[in-house]
Amino acid sequence: MRRNVAIVGTGQTKYVTRRNDVSFPELAWEAAKRALDDAELGIDDVDAVVFATAPEAFEGVNCPDKWAADAIGAMGKPFMRINTGGATGSSGAHAGIEHVASNLFDVVLVLAIQRVGQTPDAQRILNLIWDPVYASSFPLNLPTTMAMTVSEIMEQHEYTEYHMARISVKNHDNGMNNKYAHIQMRFTVDDVLKSRVISTPLKLLDCCPRSDGACSIIVASEERAKKITETPAWVKGISSETNIYTPGQELISDNFGVTAVRTAYEMAGIDNPRKQIDVVEPYDPFSYMEMLYYLSMGFAKDVKESIKMVENGFGEMDGEIPFSPSGGVMCSNPIGATALVRVAEAALQVMGKAEGHQVPEVRTAMATGVGGSPGPGSATFFNATILSKEL
Repeated sequence: MRRNVAIVGTGQTKYVTRRNDVSFPELAWEAAKRALDDAELGIDDVDAVVFATAPEAFEGVNCPDKWAADAIGAMGKPFMRINTGGATGSSGAHAGIEHVASNLFDVVLVLAIQRVGQTPDAQRILNLIWDPVYASSFPLNLPTTMAMTVSEIMEQHEYTEYHMARISVKNHDNGMNNKYAHIQMRFTVDDVLKSRVISTPLKLLDCCPRSDGACSIIVASEERAKKITETPAWVKGISSETNIYTPGQELISDNFGVTAVRTAYEMAGIDNPRKQIDVVEPYDPFSYMEMLYYLSMGFAKDVKESIKMVENGFGEMDGEIPFSPSGGVMCSNPIGATALVRVAEAALQVMGKAEGHQVPEVRTAMATGVGGSPGPGSATFFNATILSKEL
């Protein structure tokens, strides 16, 4: 029998290019300790631990979960590692939620971490995700693949570099109010348009950074959650989708995680998302992606309306539904932890604890995670999580 579940604590480290002052286990404990302190719990109160991190090639250490198990209090307890690429963090959150909802455990700590600063060039590693037979002859990396996608969008619709720049400026402005954000700089639309070209039409300020950092959440059963905090973030809907795509296909169509989103809506009892969702923390490492979320999340009926919503400031802090109030992935990207940061930030909004980037009167928040490889014969993962102030 499934139980009601809530997030009762969150912890994050400051995201930076490289944390030379701590070891991998120390960085993991930094986030875990902050989540435990937030929930006013000790490690002995935790029944099980879920550890989420993407390929160990980023860390320079094989099986880093084993290296950090003792540091985060997992000794003598059930311990699970999760890896679904960029979606790793939210997949870890879902595993922790299911651990509790299934009646197996009462309190679970979920820890996601990545030290991308340990590799000289993350793209050298990410380039190895492509199918070795069908895609190895193409010099693709993630920015070039995403550039192919947005180029096709621009060819089919009245979508321009200006629209992307609007989103970049908005997200970076939001990041200035988040003490954990990696990139904390203000830019103008003109700054974005004049920034260095990475892969046409994507420019430097259209793209996310690579960050070192860790994030943790504490998941608890209804009975325990009510004793731990007066402001739990109740889990109302979770869903995951795995699909196979060719470059550009998934982000052009309305299939960008739409199955996962709709399933999460159904679980949460949401039938009018534009009226029932108050804030969104999306997984959007590139500026063009927010517009597509407007469509796949059911806020817009077509791409034309989505583009108009960008122009009207739909996702701005004072807009109809704020997107990425934390600054989002464009301001911090510890790859294996990034999607858990989205869940933690959604929880903070619901709990009213987002401090300088708090959206007023949030009752329901959505977070997404995306990972994998949008290449020939490769799997892409999409997660959706809906949290609410109300049980």
